[in-house]
Amino acid sequence: MTTLRAAFSQTITNPMLGGPEESRGVLFLQPPGRFAMRFTEPAGDRIVADGEWLWIYTPSSVPDQVIRQAIPKAGANTPNLFAQFVDRPLERYRATYVGPDTVAGERIELVRLVPKRDDIPFREAVIAISVKDGWMRRLSLVEESGQRRVLTFQRLDLNHPIPQGEVRFAVPRGARVITPD
Repeated sequence: MTTLRAAFSQTITNPMLGGPEESRGVLFLQPPGRFAMRFTEPAGDRIVADGEWLWIYTPSSVPDQVIRQAIPKAGANTPNLFAQFVDRPLERYRATYVGPDTVAGERIELVRLVPKRDDIPFREAVIAISVKDGWMRRLSLVEESGQRRVLTFQRLDLNHPIPQGEVRFAVPRGARVITPD
């Protein structure tokens, strides 16, 4: 794979905050270091890994702030979302077959992954792999905080050019950039 474009929906459930938070948009992946999530709901929110920095801009909640973090070159926090779970997973996770299911009417197989190391930022992941083509269609994470995140991927488009503006980030006028340590 040289590029990937997919529609996504995301549901985040935080036990401390109550009801689920839902979002959707388009995901772009250009390995090894470029990744973007352009949200259509909430409109304007954006996460971009441009090869050097990870940019998080959520004008739906904090309109005048951009968070910028260095991108790790390897490990579970790299911007290649798919490779984190399917590239040599048995080196990083204990895997258990869960069983068959469906995502958007498509047959999938579920595999539960539990990290072997403490530096992976979640407690467990359940990945849903398409029986038809072997691509991940859903990713369910239980994060360290107990928060649950479910990402569902549809309309996967492989190996077609991605406009470079999708995997670059320009700081909006008037926004301040925060770079955590």
